[in-house]
Amino acid sequence: MSLLFVLRLAFDFLALGLLLAALAYDWLGNLVHEVIGTALFGLLLLHNAFNRRWYGTIAKSRPEPRSWVNRGSVVALLIAMLILLVTSLLISRSVFTYLPLSGGVAARQIHGVAAYWGLVLVSFHLGMRWALIMATAQGLIGLRVSPTGAFVLRLFAVAIAAYGIHSSIVLGVGARLMAEVTMNFWNFDASTIGFFAHLVSIACLFATLSHYISQLLRRIDGPKSRPDSK
Repeated sequence: MSLLFVLRLAFDFLALGLLLAALAYDWLGNLVHEVIGTALFGLLLLHNAFNRRWYGTIAKSRPEPRSWVNRGSVVALLIAMLILLVTSLLISRSVFTYLPLSGGVAARQIHGVAAYWGLVLVSFHLGMRWALIMATAQGLIGLRVSPTGAFVLRLFAVAIAAYGIHSSIVLGVGARLMAEVTMNFWNFDASTIGFFAHLVSIACLFATLSHYISQLLRRIDGPKSRPDSK
């Protein structure tokens, strides 16, 4: 296992952490929010640079269900991130004010919708590769999980995912994804940790869902199915 591969995973998880932080706009304030967003897009560019060869394999990939789901989720994530980037530039009030661009209420609404779709799609993207991530973690620390331990971890993941359903309702994620007007505004004066606990559980919900979808599709694809690197 190369050091470069480990660094790539570290950067990817850092990007997810920045995305979660950026969603706490009312807590951060505009300047910090834009700085975090700029760092996030820097990491996304780095991620795509590391995985640039993957794009060349799209046309050559075998027509397997898991491969199609993976490619579709990556394309959807790419679109969401591009929308997020463009609207970020349009509504910037701190970092990119020197650009001759301007956006109104519509751009802000689209930015918010793209941000929550980004959370869902990044989590789904992560879950599709969870087996690889766990194998990497076990290789780094030399840990071997027993069948009992694996069962307990699965129960823990399912419990967090179940809480993620509750968190989705609390934060009004469904309405935000559909661009509906919602009154679910978090009171950061009352609790900040609670907000991030809800976001993490939502991320776990979609990552767990995609992981088990991936495992099911891998069985459908058969023993010749190959893991996706991107």
